[in-house]
Amino acid sequence: MLTLTVFLSGAVLMSLEMVGSRILAPTFGSSIYIWGSLIVVVMAALTLGYYLGGRIADRYPNFLVIGIILAVAGGFIGFLPFWTNRVNSICGRLEPRLGSLLAACAFFFLPSILLATVSPYAVKLAGRNLENLGNIAGRLSAISSTGSVIGTLVTSFFLIPLTGVRNIVHSLGLLLLLLAFLIIGRPAERDKPSSPVIIWVRRSVGLLVLVLIVLLVVCWRSNALRGVFSEAGVVYERDTLYNHVKVTQYSSLRYLRFDNSLQSGIDLNDPLRMVFRYTSFLHLGVVAHPQPERVLFIGLGGGSAPMKFLHDYPSLKTVDAVEIDPEVVKVARTYFALPEDPRLRVVVQDGRLFIQQTAEKIARGEQAPYDLVVIDAYSSSTIPYHLTTLEFLQEVREVMAPDGVVVSNIIGAITGPASSMFRAMTRTFGAVFPQRYIFPVYGWGGVGDTAEQNIVLIATLDPSYRPKATWQEQAAELYARGIIVEDVAFFARNLVDDPLVFQEAWLADVPLLTDDYAPVDTLHHPLL
Repeated sequence: MLTLTVFLSGAVLMSLEMVGSRILAPTFGSSIYIWGSLIVVVMAALTLGYYLGGRIADRYPNFLVIGIILAVAGGFIGFLPFWTNRVNSICGRLEPRLGSLLAACAFFFLPSILLATVSPYAVKLAGRNLENLGNIAGRLSAISSTGSVIGTLVTSFFLIPLTGVRNIVHSLGLLLLLLAFLIIGRPAERDKPSSPVIIWVRRSVGLLVLVLIVLLVVCWRSNALRGVFSEAGVVYERDTLYNHVKVTQYSSLRYLRFDNSLQSGIDLNDPLRMVFRYTSFLHLGVVAHPQPERVLFIGLGGGSAPMKFLHDYPSLKTVDAVEIDPEVVKVARTYFALPEDPRLRVVVQDGRLFIQQTAEKIARGEQAPYDLVVIDAYSSSTIPYHLTTLEFLQEVREVMAPDGVVVSNIIGAITGPASSMFRAMTRTFGAVFPQRYIFPVYGWGGVGDTAEQNIVLIATLDPSYRPKATWQEQAAELYARGIIVEDVAFFARNLVDDPLVFQEAWLADVPLLTDDYAPVDTLHHPLL
């Protein structure tokens, strides 16, 4: 029983840490701050738990105490999902680093301390003499670590994609409560003959644990039914390997959300109407390269942009869309009318890996390069750093035709405290492509306009700069001829031609993003 207790304690602890990122993500996104907060909280708790476990074990060397510790941890973890949303909401009003750290403390500090006390307690109970104490400590540590490895693998590779976060956390709490009930109801062989007080404590705690088990099961069941039948607007919801995916619908509008970020939308009454304004701005890339034949989308979402391109441009022979999450592809086809078009190829793969493999095929003459590359894999809270760097953009350039164009949707600001990330990406694009053009979707009012918004950045291999008047003339002509259906002439008016963006000083205080140094989270949420 002692071996099983140590093993399960290690497994539950690491399983809780892995699933913890999904508890925090709906409010704080999937940034490095989430993992930093989780690791700091768990490591601090382990430090304190090991120390306290040794002290308590020396004073109360009884297996019953472990049962009580596991019961408290199990009760805390089992009922955790019932109050995480409220705490996340409160902490979400704070700065992201502080907010995520406080939320992680509230959720995971206490149960991690309790579970950490099990290992030193187990060493104390298993040690019969000093001669073999080292062997016992090593064996129990190995068993605990094995449980941690298995808990991590099973949770991250299987449980999270197969079932919801709530179910996993409830299950972990129930597992600890059942283990505690077994320990409390079955005294260890080495325990001294129980006094009447110990017997009364054992029975009382056992009854309390049994009540907690029943209460947890009832609440879990009722909460699951309430979630199925009464959560308004939710059409689909699931945790995947990469995101907490949710599809919601209000009237004829259906939305796709990853964690705390809206990703895509569709009007079921008019699927070709772009619900999000920025997706219409992507068509400005066709102004720079009219009548494209081959287009690559990095990031699929609901697939509204590829679907619109397929409809609007008969010249297209191939549209490749790369999406890392296979569940997102299923959602796009099931809930967002992504068509089964022979010209459309959806590839489930990391965008950068796809670019690297495609560049090799193009170099061997096995595939034609792309006329247009659309990068739509960033959100306000999740920025895959490996898709922002100089090396990545150099690889993108290798898959482009000589007159190819890159269109990137970035959420940021052009000036002000929240502009560092966008300016760093602009600098990095400028190191690879001869020309870059900035189109803030909702316009820009000058240096004093520091609002965050969708900004479409277009980079070209054409060394000649196109002024705003040229963009407007070409856009108006293509729109008038029906080559482009979207009102790109109107969008072209948003091109930023302020002298500020051509001055070196505008980019002087932001880094060139590289594989070695790309602090995207810090740039998005500056330390000072």
